[in-house]
Amino acid sequence: MPLSPLTLPQLIFGTTITRSQQETFDLGYAIGRALESPKIFFLEGDLGAGKTVFAKGLICGLGQPDPDDIPSPSFTLINEYLLRFKVFHVDLYRLETVQDLQSLDLEEILAEPAVIIVEWAEKLGSKGLEDVILVKIDDLGGDNRKIEIQLLIPGAFPQTERGTQSGDSPLNLSEGDRGGKEG
Repeated sequence: MPLSPLTLPQLIFGTTITRSQQETFDLGYAIGRALESPKIFFLEGDLGAGKTVFAKGLICGLGQPDPDDIPSPSFTLINEYLLRFKVFHVDLYRLETVQDLQSLDLEEILAEPAVIIVEWAEKLGSKGLEDVILVKIDDLGGDNRKIEIQLLIPGAFPQTERGTQSGDSPLNLSEGDRGGKEG
C-alpha cells in the first residue's frame, strides 16, 4: 500500500517504520515528488540496510520512470541523471583514503544546484555544507526498517573510522578535519 501524500517538511523530520522494500522505495519516492529545490541527502546505514532502495525511490520521484534503469553506484562511484533537477547518486563505500575521495571532485558536485544523494556519507563529513538531509536507515529484521530523517546541522555529521586504513582520519574534504578525529 503506498504511503499517504505528505509535504516535504512532514517527510524530513521524524521516524518512519517501513515493512517492505516497496515501502522504503515509496518513502524515497514521496520525498522526491515533494522536493521543490535541490537538496543534499546523506544516507547512513549498515550494508544491506536499504540505502540504495531508498535512493532509487527518491530518483524515481524526481522523474526517472523505471527503477531498473538506476544501477547502484557501488562500482561507478557516481551516477548522474537529468530529471526534474540534475541528480548525482554517489556511493563512497569502496573509498579508503582521502586521495580516493579527492579524485572524485566531490567539492564541485556538492557546489552544483542539484539533488545529491550520498551513500556512506559518514566518510565525507558535512563541514561547510548547509541544508543536508540525513537519512538513517536501521535494519529491524526481515524487510522492516526504521528510517529517521532530519535536517543536519553543518559540521555535525558523525565521524567514524569505517573505511580508513593505517590510522588515517575519516575521509573528509575539509583540510581542517584531516589532522585527527573529532571527539
